[in-house]
Amino acid sequence: MEIAVKILDKQESWQHQRNVYEGYHQKYAKFYPAENFFYHPYLLEKFSEPNLNEAELKEVETYFKTKIYDKEKLAETKKLVEEKAVPFVLAKNELLQKLPIKHPKELTINLSGAMSGGFYNAEEKKITLSPQCVTPNFLPLLITHEFTHICVEEDVKKYQLPHLAKERLVSKICAEILDFDDHNQVGDKAIDKFLHKENLENNYAQTLINIQNYYLRQQALQQRKGVEKL
Repeated sequence: MEIAVKILDKQESWQHQRNVYEGYHQKYAKFYPAENFFYHPYLLEKFSEPNLNEAELKEVETYFKTKIYDKEKLAETKKLVEEKAVPFVLAKNELLQKLPIKHPKELTINLSGAMSGGFYNAEEKKITLSPQCVTPNFLPLLITHEFTHICVEEDVKKYQLPHLAKERLVSKICAEILDFDDHNQVGDKAIDKFLHKENLENNYAQTLINIQNYYLRQQALQQRKGVEKL
């Protein structure tokens, strides 16, 4: 697998930061507090509010470009990622071969001046992360976590797994197959009973079917309770 590491410029970083803001309020606010997405006091204050108008966003953009974006730090991190994170991802990708999942031939790691952790784009085979939010030792783990998301995304959609199940699947693959703790405490721990190493390695597809059926049963149970209340 070929891995390219790219530094996003000031405008690209701002666009990523804005995308995170919009995506948080559209998709993730019901799951996570804002402080899990915006690791800067100013951004947390501003972006905790949904639907900022263009004038308000322009104010945040100016602050971001003048007070937050730091190209020198990104350049320092690029070397660290190339020397430590890339070999780590390649080694863990060898372990991921145990699972019948998609393995991209190319991967791009974007280093953003944003202050919002790590994100993946499965279609474009890209990971975008904000290295100033992450300790150097955690960078390889975060990148590998996001890479694992890319590898399992097709199956997540195929079996219609909800968001918290997807997060738990990736976290348990990191722990059970890749042998590291990604410190990811989110996700539905109720499905851990399905996600043992033996199940993942020997019955991966059936494991996902079992998880899918578990959520279908939970959904049917909630519907019955709703009818009973009526």
